[in-house]
Amino acid sequence: MGRHRRLPRSTLILSITCRASPLCRRRRTPPMRRFCHIPRGRQAAAASHYHQPLPPPEWIEPYPDLADPSPYAAAASAPPTPSPWLPRVISLVLRSPPATLAADLRAFCKTFLLRLSPAFVAAALRSPQLAPHPLPSLHFFRSLPNGADLLAHPQSLLSCYVSLLHSFARSRDAVPDAAGQARMLVAELREHGDTVLQHLTPASSASLIRSLAALGLSEELLWAWQAMRLAGVEPSRLTYNCLLDGLVNAGLLDTAIIVFDAMSTEDRVRPDVVSYNILIKGYCRAGSTQDAMSRLADMREQAELAPDKVTYLTLMQRHYSEGTFPQCIALFQEMEEKGMGKEIPQHAYVLVIGALCKDGKPFEGMAVFERMLKRGCPANAAMYTALIDSMGKFGREKEAMALFERMKASGIELDAVTYSVVVNCLCRFGNMDEALACFRNCSEKGVAVNAIFYTSLIDGFGKAGMVDRAQELFEEMIAKGFVPDSYCYNVMIDALVKAGRIDDACALYKRMEDDGCDQTVYTYTILIDGLFKEHKDEEALKLWDSMIDKGITPTAAAFRVLASGLCLSGKFSRACRILDELAPMGVIPETAHEDMINVLCKAGRFKQACKLADGIVKKGREIPGRVRTMMINALRKAGNTDLAVKLVHSKIGIGYERSGSIKRRVKFQTLFE
Repeated sequence: MGRHRRLPRSTLILSITCRASPLCRRRRTPPMRRFCHIPRGRQAAAASHYHQPLPPPEWIEPYPDLADPSPYAAAASAPPTPSPWLPRVISLVLRSPPATLAADLRAFCKTFLLRLSPAFVAAALRSPQLAPHPLPSLHFFRSLPNGADLLAHPQSLLSCYVSLLHSFARSRDAVPDAAGQARMLVAELREHGDTVLQHLTPASSASLIRSLAALGLSEELLWAWQAMRLAGVEPSRLTYNCLLDGLVNAGLLDTAIIVFDAMSTEDRVRPDVVSYNILIKGYCRAGSTQDAMSRLADMREQAELAPDKVTYLTLMQRHYSEGTFPQCIALFQEMEEKGMGKEIPQHAYVLVIGALCKDGKPFEGMAVFERMLKRGCPANAAMYTALIDSMGKFGREKEAMALFERMKASGIELDAVTYSVVVNCLCRFGNMDEALACFRNCSEKGVAVNAIFYTSLIDGFGKAGMVDRAQELFEEMIAKGFVPDSYCYNVMIDALVKAGRIDDACALYKRMEDDGCDQTVYTYTILIDGLFKEHKDEEALKLWDSMIDKGITPTAAAFRVLASGLCLSGKFSRACRILDELAPMGVIPETAHEDMINVLCKAGRFKQACKLADGIVKKGREIPGRVRTMMINALRKAGNTDLAVKLVHSKIGIGYERSGSIKRRVKFQTLFE
């Protein structure tokens, strides 16, 4: 007969009933009833052993099979079998309220005559069952019945802190003030000093630095790095990358660059693709796009590393955010040229399709969209919405509506953004009935409509000449609690001005002011144009002065409207004087004189245009040859080719005539002599 293997006493206790425990004789012991149940018929038998003394509590280890002192010695060996007590303790920790956890643990250990070893506590905290729950883990750590035993085992104590920090970093988005809790744990760990920190290993150091980096605790991260070096642990490339990531996430780009340069001097930890990606991310977050592109060049040429999809995606996102769409598109094309087609993430397609659409290339965006589908990458609402919006801006009604139907057929959920783009497109195409029906359909389907829907409809009805309908929608929007913004007011004012209802437009302007909505330069431009067309020149000038007094900087378009109105009123000198006043404000419309000459010629006021041209030359505002070219082009555009040809074959504007000893430039007004 072979010898039977003797099981640990803790395992025997767990496998038999608890009737031998003297605690079971106490009928009012809640902890005993919580963990085991003794049938009523056996209570008398249990009472007969009352006089027997209790054995001392037994230490329980996380892995009861101690035949192999190092279960992890061989990589190919099977993982050790955990103690049956481990899941029971974890279950108790997860289901007990924080207020009673300490008492429950004491009762549990007392009932089963157990004592949790430091190694057992460390194993429980790093277990897959407890690691996703940082707060119960922390409560367990604070509620240990024999917590003092941990102090005598610094290696296990260090493992507990590392596991807790990892747990908080892992669930940082779900736990309130996870960074604050982690900061307290680090402070405790620092108080233990070298007694504990000298047991840092490469694995525990990497975990500690990774956790602190993820939590964004830059000061604690630098301390952990120093503690690791003092413990004699040589950092690996992974550890360096964790440090880099933490510094970049904390906004310490300069320090990250120093660490990166230090890596570059050591062959053992020379920067890899991940290192470059982290630093490029730091440059992009800091707005240093040129530096990020320079690092990309260094990565290819000096380090001889091939950028991966993360590299390209980071740079594409930055260029898209800056509005440098050609560079974003070029990076995507480089990905395709390098054969990364099937590896390209969906977000990269979102960026490049959006960039092509914003850059005025919707059909190229459509080609990328079709290639993406052939590669097996699914489309999403953002792609369809960008393409529909771009097709609508280019007036391609058929293509835009076909994409909308295709999107609905694909099963993608249509959100408020997509519906607002479709409504806007229909308004652009003049299909106001369909646009209004789509808008009402949104409300019926429970899609949250907003002020953008109403603004598109108001603009569409206004441009269609249906001003009353536009006003009804404007009032409906306000009645439903939507606050119109400056753009919405401008759209409504523009509709009223174009309908010749300048008084109603001015009343809405005053209402806009009373409601506290900021008036923009476009508000004034629309009203000034309308007032000049109604021959209310003085009111238009007062409005211009009001805009200047409010500190609103006029645009070239605003001055063009003002100058055109003044020129048609014969007030050339006033227009030129206002133009001179704009220079100190930094507003210098390059085509101001040309615009004034053009508007006079277009109105058939050729003599006044020549008088204005002479004044411009006389005061040295423009080069005479350029003014001459302006006049020729203006006459030609106005259909007066005879005068244009006469001007071409004359010396007007560039030649001189003598009157005795006086030399004078030939005036434009001689064109009519």
